[in-house]
Amino acid sequence: MKIESALADIVGATHVFDLTVRPGSTEEVARCLALLSHEKMPVVTVGGRTGLVDATRAEDGQVTLSTERLTGLHPVDVERRQVLCGAGAKLEAVQDWAGRKGLRFGVDLGARGSCTIGGNVATNAGGSRVLRYGMMRQNIAGLEVVLADGTVLSDLRGLPKNNAGYDLKQIFVGSEGTLGVVTQALLQLAPSPGASASALLAFASFDAAMKAADTLRSRYAQVLSAVEIMWRSYYARTARALLKDAPLPVSDEHPIYLLVQIEAGEETNDLLLAALEALDGVADGAVAQTAAQEAALWAIRDASEIIEHSHPRVLSFDVSLRPGDFAQYLVKVEVALARLPNPSTLYSFGHLCDGNVHFMIGYEPSGGQGDEAIEHCVYGPLADVQPSSISAEHGIGREKMHHLWRSRDAAEIDVMNRLRRALDPAGILNPHIRFEAL
Repeated sequence: MKIESALADIVGATHVFDLTVRPGSTEEVARCLALLSHEKMPVVTVGGRTGLVDATRAEDGQVTLSTERLTGLHPVDVERRQVLCGAGAKLEAVQDWAGRKGLRFGVDLGARGSCTIGGNVATNAGGSRVLRYGMMRQNIAGLEVVLADGTVLSDLRGLPKNNAGYDLKQIFVGSEGTLGVVTQALLQLAPSPGASASALLAFASFDAAMKAADTLRSRYAQVLSAVEIMWRSYYARTARALLKDAPLPVSDEHPIYLLVQIEAGEETNDLLLAALEALDGVADGAVAQTAAQEAALWAIRDASEIIEHSHPRVLSFDVSLRPGDFAQYLVKVEVALARLPNPSTLYSFGHLCDGNVHFMIGYEPSGGQGDEAIEHCVYGPLADVQPSSISAEHGIGREKMHHLWRSRDAAEIDVMNRLRRALDPAGILNPHIRFEAL
């Protein structure tokens, strides 16, 4: 095929197969995109393929551009607390690389061993440490991006203050590959907090858990790394699957669970115990006594793949709203699901303090009931909650683009599309992701 031959001339024959091209440098990415733009050939950029909104599946006639060879890790700049890495570098590799210098990259998520930095940038990844470090956007000091026509846009200066014109790198964060292909990222690091300590706490009600979280944030904000929430169905399913016949750290008979982590060096354990003593309404709890026990508690929280394999069909949702609205909204979702002819199981968990709930809904499609009915049960009640968003940290992809209007008004969507046309007039970058108004 002519296009495959031309791409092979750029990256080498061993890196082009089945309409997939694997550039090994920014220059090769630029030459590939220039060629594909000239041919008006659609391009789908892929990284670790850990996204949950069906954003990286290439269709017939589309070229897949993989960043898997862009894995370079440059020496850590200890003085400026920054590191330059390739878009294909795994998040866990970057975390380990920074850790060797006593520093930390603050973004963390369960898919750390598979997801890539380029994908994290493209989706503005969040995760469990947003409470302390913010989302990907807050942790980027510079980007190198290749535009659709092959133009390389590079801002790797890493200056904390630079008001000389627009901060162009930020328009690519969360753009899901529709404006350009990230090839390198300059990441902002933080001092490693040292030791960590975690506790799993059970509560009789959401209100009790919310009050505990508020106490933790008001009194221990400087050392608090995470406050994760799990509802009973999620905790019970993941904990029992992981531990099998071993005793659970906390009974699975409680409605709500919080997983709390504090990091404060030598004072960590004492501060965690002091924090727990300050809480009211704790029905039960377990404090990790060793690093292995702490990892086991977090494995329960991160084991969403267990839910994926528990039902014939599982849909994942990722909504954002004020924490105080969680309980009322969740009840409405449960009521709506109960009205459907086919039974479904709702698993709820998320990041309590930054207002992010994840739903995984398992069911068996039959009798004409499919995904659309489930989606209506989640997004319909969300319209009654303001402010809210259909996507807190997963992006839009194919799965949510028809619901974008629920979170963005017509003027916002119009500007998104105008910006996209300006940077990619041929419309080759991830054309399957569309920004649609109502």
